[in-house]
Amino acid sequence: MMDEDFMSREPQLAPLTAAPSLESVDSEDRVDAMIAWFFENFENPAEETPYDGREGGYQYIWGGPHEASDYIFDHFPEATEEEHTEAIGQIDADGPYWAPAGHRVLPPDDLEEPPAAPLDERLKQLSAQLDTLTGHVTEMLALQRPGGVAGIGHNNPPSDEDDPLTFDDVLESIAEVKAELVKPDPLSDADEEVIAKAEGRFTRFLTWVRERVKEAPTLLVKGAITGVGALLLQYTVAHQAEIMTTTNIVAETVRDWAIHLRSFF
Repeated sequence: MMDEDFMSREPQLAPLTAAPSLESVDSEDRVDAMIAWFFENFENPAEETPYDGREGGYQYIWGGPHEASDYIFDHFPEATEEEHTEAIGQIDADGPYWAPAGHRVLPPDDLEEPPAAPLDERLKQLSAQLDTLTGHVTEMLALQRPGGVAGIGHNNPPSDEDDPLTFDDVLESIAEVKAELVKPDPLSDADEEVIAKAEGRFTRFLTWVRERVKEAPTLLVKGAITGVGALLLQYTVAHQAEIMTTTNIVAETVRDWAIHLRSFF
């Protein structure tokens, strides 16, 4: 967790993602694409923006409030006025004012994060973090299986030709790591090979999530992914912040655990 000095410094925002091209896209899909792009970059202030009734409501400490009309017209010049109006109307159905999406908030450039907590303390938190990850991966696997997809496809975690990765593999490593955590002295007694294998799987899974989120607007609009694949991609995008944050923390903790165990040999 960041200390108060770190959190009190003025944060930076990641730039807006590139707007997908609307060429050769029909009107209904154009509207959906504009809406999807907007919610990649902005969110309801109720999500993470501080609220202070005495100060007039939401405190837009990361910039804002923003309005859809300030962005939709400029970023989608190929859309018609009617399409712009429809997209803005659907966005504003839940309110006209928006905050930057939480995942765009970056730490200040001139201040480094404090050192990570001691590894033994991080291991105490790891089981709960693995439970969170299990929930998401289990849901993603359930969305995948109704389509009868058993092997690796473009909707699945990345795979090397000689070492394919599936959601089942990720769940297997979660179970194996949790088994190592309940040993009398996991900091020293855990199986280094099990931990190292898990770190590799978690890192590859995180890479896959990041790539899928980046590709999502174009893939969904162009219909490159449909059916089960589309549902899986939509879930990944909708839960991207928690999935990526949790997986990143888990992967870093497991990596440092493997390094620590390796030092005994």
